Amino acid sequence: MTAGKRHEQEIRALELSNAGHSIDVIAERLEIGRATASRRVQAALQRIPAQEADTLRRQSEARINGWMRRCNTLLDSDLSTQDTVRVLNTLLSLERERVQLYGLRLPAAFVVSIEQGIAQ
Repeated sequence: MTAGKRHEQEIRALELSNAGHSIDVIAERLEIGRATASRRVQAALQRIPAQEADTLRRQSEARINGWMRRCNTLLDSDLSTQDTVRVLNTLLSLERERVQLYGLRLPAAFVVSIEQGIAQ
């Protein structure tokens, strides 16, 4: 592959990533392997000046915050236990995305317990 073609893939991979697509979707759209897609996104990010990278991080965090607000709104509604667990798992995934965005680490596992009251 030529350097020009690789650079084009990097730009497209970053555009897809910025649009909120997963590495799997990026790989599928660019018709490359998952590991290659990840490398293309990382390479593109490394080419971005620091100030522009901060702007992209803020945009991504704003998008994550919006999804988290929607999840929290769902948690405030009358959900089944199964749906509550699904929303909590989504929130955990979003938090992992935020942590990855800023290069931080989360504990390896969380324990979630749900108390069910009995109507009297």
